[in-house]
Amino acid sequence: MKLLIATLLFVFAYSASGQTSNPFLSLKFDKVVIYDFEGGKDLGIYIVDEHGQFAKTIHKQIQLDKSTIKTLNSKLGDKKSYGGSTASCFDPHLGIVYFLSDKAVANISICLDCNRLRSTIDIKAQEQGKVGTGDNAYYLGDGLSQSFRLYLNDILKKYNFSHQLK
Repeated sequence: MKLLIATLLFVFAYSASGQTSNPFLSLKFDKVVIYDFEGGKDLGIYIVDEHGQFAKTIHKQIQLDKSTIKTLNSKLGDKKSYGGSTASCFDPHLGIVYFLSDKAVANISICLDCNRLRSTIDIKAQEQGKVGTGDNAYYLGDGLSQSFRLYLNDILKKYNFSHQLK
């Protein structure tokens, strides 16, 4: 009985900490590379397009170490990493690509200017402030939180990427 109560308390505490079902914790990959690239409506919006082609405007790429990947994956699936407002530009400059045997298995394109990210993996933690139902539903708080923006910007500064927050 004590074990059952302890287990329930652990599950409740974990849920209350902001974690939802985090798809990045179960993703099978062997390396993660971040890209400094130019994205936008005329340049292609994503680091990897729907045909598996990488953006032609890549300036730099850095393979992340295991510690950075672990922290990044945790933050990507954490509700506390989202909830911010967004603008409409979506001209991404940061791409994150997960590889397994040198094949891209997931990717994320991020625009810090408008505070959005787009992922090939559904991130439930982004779905905050739902308005409407059915096909008319959308989420008000799907932008990055201030703390997550600062975390990503620290990575950009560390590797001297071209598009950093001031």
